[in-house]
Amino acid sequence: MEGPGSPRFRKLHFPVGLWINSPRKHFAKLGRRWPSAISVKSTTSSDAASLHEAPSAPSSSLSNSTPSLASPSPSPSPSPAFLRPRPAVPQSRTKRISQLFLRGRSNSDRDRALGDREREVWANSAAPSSHHYLPVASPSAPGLIKIYGDAFASGANYRSLLANIHSTSRQLIAQVITRYTEREREETEDAVIQKHIPEDFLLCDVIGKPVQQPDGAIKWETECRRCVAPWECPLMLVDMWRPKDGFERRFEIYRKEDYEREEREREKDREREGESHQGVRWRRSRMSSGGGLEEAERGHRGRNTELRRSISDMNLSLRRRQGNHVSNESRGTGNRPNNSGGVQDRKNIVSMINPQPTEVRASRAEAKVGWTNQLADDEKDYSNCDLEVMSQSLILPPTDRPYFLLLQGYDQSKDFVLYIMAGFTHVFGRKPTVKEREKDKERERKGKRPLKVDTFLSAPDILVRHLLVRRDAAVPETPKGHALMRPFRGGAVTHNGVTVYRETVLKPGDVIGLGDHFLFLYRDPRVTPSPPLALTLPWQADTSTPCCPSGLVDRQEALRQYLGSPEAVLKFHSRHADVLLQEIISKNSSPDSGGGPLAPAYLLSIMIDHASKHLDPALTPQILLKSANLIKEIVWDNIKEFGDKHPTQNSPDQEGEINTPNVQQLSSDLRPLMFWMSNATELLNFFQVKVETMEKEWEFEAPGDPVLTADMDTCSEALAQLDDVIMHTFQQCVYHLTKTLYSLLPALLDTNPFSSDEKEKEKDGARGGEGDENKGEEGTVDDVSVLPPKVAGLVEVYRCSLMLSREACLSPPLTSQTFGYLFFFTNTSLLNTLLERDGLFSWSRAVQIRTNLDLVLDWLQGAGLGDIASEFMKKLSVTVNFLCVPKTRLIQSSWTSLKEEHELLSHAQLHHLLTHYKLGPTRAPPASWAPPPGTDLNGDIFESFLDHPPLILPNETPRLDLSQPIPSPELQKEVTRLRTFLWGLDQDELPANQRTRL
Repeated sequence: MEGPGSPRFRKLHFPVGLWINSPRKHFAKLGRRWPSAISVKSTTSSDAASLHEAPSAPSSSLSNSTPSLASPSPSPSPSPAFLRPRPAVPQSRTKRISQLFLRGRSNSDRDRALGDREREVWANSAAPSSHHYLPVASPSAPGLIKIYGDAFASGANYRSLLANIHSTSRQLIAQVITRYTEREREETEDAVIQKHIPEDFLLCDVIGKPVQQPDGAIKWETECRRCVAPWECPLMLVDMWRPKDGFERRFEIYRKEDYEREEREREKDREREGESHQGVRWRRSRMSSGGGLEEAERGHRGRNTELRRSISDMNLSLRRRQGNHVSNESRGTGNRPNNSGGVQDRKNIVSMINPQPTEVRASRAEAKVGWTNQLADDEKDYSNCDLEVMSQSLILPPTDRPYFLLLQGYDQSKDFVLYIMAGFTHVFGRKPTVKEREKDKERERKGKRPLKVDTFLSAPDILVRHLLVRRDAAVPETPKGHALMRPFRGGAVTHNGVTVYRETVLKPGDVIGLGDHFLFLYRDPRVTPSPPLALTLPWQADTSTPCCPSGLVDRQEALRQYLGSPEAVLKFHSRHADVLLQEIISKNSSPDSGGGPLAPAYLLSIMIDHASKHLDPALTPQILLKSANLIKEIVWDNIKEFGDKHPTQNSPDQEGEINTPNVQQLSSDLRPLMFWMSNATELLNFFQVKVETMEKEWEFEAPGDPVLTADMDTCSEALAQLDDVIMHTFQQCVYHLTKTLYSLLPALLDTNPFSSDEKEKEKDGARGGEGDENKGEEGTVDDVSVLPPKVAGLVEVYRCSLMLSREACLSPPLTSQTFGYLFFFTNTSLLNTLLERDGLFSWSRAVQIRTNLDLVLDWLQGAGLGDIASEFMKKLSVTVNFLCVPKTRLIQSSWTSLKEEHELLSHAQLHHLLTHYKLGPTRAPPASWAPPPGTDLNGDIFESFLDHPPLILPNETPRLDLSQPIPSPELQKEVTRLRTFLWGLDQDELPANQRTRL
């Protein structure tokens, strides 16, 4: 045989020890004496397969010392598989032969020597799973563990390491890296050795079994695997948790990126196949379903944390111990005949603990019944176990925090008995899918972190986030012992049997329903004495008077009280929303409908208020949009009808024929537009408040939810429709009023209030006012008979506009903007006409204009519009005041003094007034009126109509206070009619024998 330094060895790059130990033919003689020599190197990735490849059975001495190998049949229950301690025998012959070819004692040599010692022991082990690790004899003594995997080099099988029970996963990975690097340095001379760090690798706890292939090879088949955390101790895992019978455990090393890629691919496969992942992560999340602790409570650890385990989970350790007990008894009795009923009952117990494939489908209820029956038959043998079961079943609730007691669940194998509200907030939901988790991560990256689910439920109709419960510090405004519960959007939740859609008060003793399956009883042990149940359970219901005449009479009386109730309440079902909406709009579409000026707004408000508090949240945005669309359609029809009566362009015959009767006709035709402008304004204010309330309700919803985004878009569209209604009705009213004013304004400049005819008319009007003793104060303010006829025609337009706004109950801000626009038009039109007609630039004509203007302003002041009129007609007043300055004083004034006294006039306007002022037929303007050099006189002297004030849509508190009784008898009558209409719809849906008569 060639030496280790020969070219043959260097070409194949085989380690020396591996080259010697690989061929079995070199140790054929040893195989008869040393059984472990046959299984030195496995041909597969599992070293455990070497047991199945052994051509000869162990010796008789080994069989006698190991009962588990002597009997070929497996034990009916999982038994602890402990390896024998390391035999104190001289060094094996195999090791001595191997040392003949070794030149030194390097780390690799020590590894190979260690591998020989471990194989000696592992070949004589009792259970197949022990071929992958050697337990320690004491916590301080070292043990052996095999790390499988080809993460460092392809084709590698495993590494044997020394480890104690406190060796962590990170330490073992670092040890594997060190061994691999040293061996690679010995075998490689010139190549650069790749550096590895422990953070790039993962140690996995793998459960599986060796399976023999058709060609005779043994292949390791993985059943499941779990990533071992860096701080976990593998040998402690081996000692504390053991695989089920028929499976083995071993540890494998993976590259971190390869492991994560494989897990992502497996997750995608499970999603495609519709399988729910029941792995370790699911169990871990269920164990934490008691809720995350708040910062103030993170240090609290007590007996309450034990209540997170269900009875079935707590019984796992009991059943394992019970199975081991029965298995040990069967070994002790050997193969004695089994004719007694007690032994047969033990077999039943064992089969229940470790069922056969045909028994897996047996119901849990049957298993429990079988357990009870066997207790009666063999009470003497199993009294201790049943006492332990009973003690574990007596779960004590917490005493320092609220909890939810499960009354009805979905899957008994997954549901818990108690769900403790450990924190101030508690969220019920289900495990999210991969797409839902990706969406949550994306929201977290955007700074919108969704709420964490505390309790995971397994029913299919449970949403990812289904119900939120808040208490104590999370809702400081609630009374002590009370909490607030609110379902997430789309989650089916009941509170004491009543479906809830929004936040409601949760009291101890209330029953909560989630979906179609789960029922919980809310309890708070801090509230003493414990309150009774808020919901009468079926077995507690009083069935002595099922349906008696007195009950029918009570229902009729309650119905009568509701129909005539003055409260602003209108109850209806979701299915009747469209019919009710049409009824309200169609019967209250004009000012003469009989319900009052704000009937549509009031009735729609109480309808929307009920929907926003008691019906599905998805219904409210739809009602908002539908009502806005119906109102817009009616207003468009009214505008079209008004346009046919009052075309935009008048014919030549109609020009100059506008008089008081025409103004009255215009006012009558504008009533529907003013009516809907007022109602749309009130609805807009009410809609804005409701939308803000809905946004607050969506505070805890998942940010960016497409359903909520769609609802917000619907609400925005409804508000935009009402904006259009207000703007178009305002535009139509103002346009036609200013069109009427345009023909009447010149009379203010041409009328002489000091003429004899005007004085006589003024005296007649004064006598008529004195004779009318029944005339009220408001009528006196609105009376225009005391004014000159032509001035009275102008004021009549203002009076009709004011009466329209009062009749329609137009909001004060919108009333001010309406008259502001009218006064702006009056100021601009009169000022432009005055500047255009320079024949009016004299003291005598200016005094007449000032008198007429004072008459108009005095009337507006008495009507409550004086402040608005003075603000918008200020420039016209300043111009008229300039012309009213006496001639002698005006001649002595200079440009500078006149500009300071009349600063609202531009340079061009002041220059135009001074140059065209009528001083006399032969008198020239004085030199002091000349503007200073450099004064810009090129500006336009006329005012622009485009500088009108913008329309500002109101954003104020609604005037319709729904917390107060119905304000008027007309509205009370209409509300009663609608209640009766809805009651009739409900009665039509019931059978004839179930209807209630009034």
